[in-house]
Amino acid sequence: MESERLNMRPFVKTDFDFYKTLVQNELVMRYINGGMGLDDAEAKVWFERQFERYEDERQTGFLLLEKKETQEPIGFAGLVLQEVDGVQELEVGYWLTPIHWKVGYGREAAQRLMRQAHEQGNERLISIIHPENTSSQNVARANGMQWEKETVFKGVPVIIYACRLSRLFRG
Repeated sequence: MESERLNMRPFVKTDFDFYKTLVQNELVMRYINGGMGLDDAEAKVWFERQFERYEDERQTGFLLLEKKETQEPIGFAGLVLQEVDGVQELEVGYWLTPIHWKVGYGREAAQRLMRQAHEQGNERLISIIHPENTSSQNVARANGMQWEKETVFKGVPVIIYACRLSRLFRG
């Protein structure tokens, strides 16, 4: 899968070291996992989960994001099944290295994944966002998602943004 500036591909085992730099970065994890970075063992479990997700056609799992020009890894993004308030939902999510924040990569990756979700026949898509993460809320709104509710996800207060894909991708 690709977008204007990004290639998106499934992780391979040799991507673990890059993955670990993200999930152990304090800035990246500020609004994720209760603000706690992952130790090596937890990072390995989270990484291995992607390979299980790749087997489920309903989701993409997290895909490595690379700049097309340089093949430099800059983060990951994907469509992931989540259980929110007892309901299985498809979430679009992304994580970027801090040096690549605020230049539109998150928005671009999310837009491409939202189109993929629509092409796969999904009608509804959500984003689970920490209430203080205004940047991700801005990305969600810019991509046509709307605030839906506040809830608790895995013990952490969050905001759910949602959209009807058929409204965003008419025709």
